[in-house]
Amino acid sequence: MVLVKYVFGKKNMNIHSKIDSDRFGLKIGKIDDAFFNDIDIEDSIEYFKEFKYDLIFARINFSNIELINSLEKCGFTLKDTQCTLRNTFIDWQGKPVFNKVERTDGYEIRGFKPSDTEQIVDITRQSFINYGHYGADVRLDPVDSLNAYSDWAYNSCINENVATKIFVASKDGDVAGYIAYKKFIEEDKTYAAGVIGAVNPLHRRKGLFPDIDIAALEWGVENKFDWEEHNVLMDNFAVFKSHMSVGFRPQKFMVTLHGWVDEIK
Repeated sequence: MVLVKYVFGKKNMNIHSKIDSDRFGLKIGKIDDAFFNDIDIEDSIEYFKEFKYDLIFARINFSNIELINSLEKCGFTLKDTQCTLRNTFIDWQGKPVFNKVERTDGYEIRGFKPSDTEQIVDITRQSFINYGHYGADVRLDPVDSLNAYSDWAYNSCINENVATKIFVASKDGDVAGYIAYKKFIEEDKTYAAGVIGAVNPLHRRKGLFPDIDIAALEWGVENKFDWEEHNVLMDNFAVFKSHMSVGFRPQKFMVTLHGWVDEIK
């Protein structure tokens, strides 16, 4: 226990997720591969229990199979698998990997307007029922799980710290779909990552996601980004294919496991 207290006394080992804890009324922690650099699984479980965590979200690189299997043996359960798709704008020959295509007939691809907020939240609520690692956990309230995504969409509309830019597909003045992006600067690299996006069920299968992607890629080129990326659930085949159709390619795979502290051992 001395090791546990020493390791987790470090500032950079804070695992508490306030936003998730407040949303679900539980004490929830978030960890990743790096969490286990200085502590083994047995000691980490003792820590979770000592500090009265209810639930742990573990996001682990799929290449770390040994760690994933060890967590599963302790009672963690797989809740989703995600692929990071990346577009670097040009191929190894320096040629563009996406083409400026004609927009889907009857739709306008444009920037976000504050008046879009209500429709964006509504589309998100229609699209994220039982979605992702929240929706896959039967012990989490499904209403709270859905609210996680609609809150994310709302905050993307009102807070530039959540989303830097939102592109919208509209028709007859109504929002048909959207994707929100956040700009990141890490060392000497600048890139944008998709935050959240969805298409109204009435406007699906019309190629709107690739249309929105193209607008965002043009934005990235104009601003000299190094790349853009999206995290996509592995079984969300339609979105996966949409992004790949405009030059996004797999970069890494991650899994999310949940560990309920009253179940893990």
